[in-house]
Amino acid sequence: MELTICTYCDTVHRRPPVSRGSAARCRTCEASLYHADSDLGAMLAVTITAAIAFVVANAFPLITLTASGRQTAATLWSSIAASYNHELPVVAITLAVTLIVAPLVELLMLLWVLVPLAAGVRPPAFALVMRAMHALRPWRMVPVFLLGLAVAVVKLTGLAATVPGWGMFGVAVMTIAFASLASFDREVLWRRAEELRR
Repeated sequence: MELTICTYCDTVHRRPPVSRGSAARCRTCEASLYHADSDLGAMLAVTITAAIAFVVANAFPLITLTASGRQTAATLWSSIAASYNHELPVVAITLAVTLIVAPLVELLMLLWVLVPLAAGVRPPAFALVMRAMHALRPWRMVPVFLLGLAVAVVKLTGLAATVPGWGMFGVAVMTIAFASLASFDREVLWRRAEELRR
């Protein structure tokens, strides 16, 4: 008999089958327990998409501002550097951790787990990596940054000609990819790893 535990209220449930496109919910607090999507190939494809979007978000300008004949391109790295240069080191460190370090480490850990599992091999240190991913997830703030970026573009429109760059597109795709990854049932990874250990 398979069991699942609600991450919000710790209620233990028997794991009922769920039809594709739907989710099992906690009887106590109505929180989502897990979703039906469990295709390792699809999860790996979404992870690779998020990794490519991460590279684009870091390599290209987020927005380009043009005012009085001068053009300025704002990148993710320049925004972190600007925060540090304006004597806001805590903000700069928070931006670096939540927008670069946490997403990068989570993507690398996902690839570490998914590539071997999709190939039919149990990855080394599987349990440790899965627990580290769970602990790291709250530190990833890409959707919040995208919302702030959209607000900044709207506010700056009256002051300068503002053109969203490929970096902003990368942040948007990364946000969608991470949201999509959250819809997959990660318990499948544990079950697949257990099957491969036998």
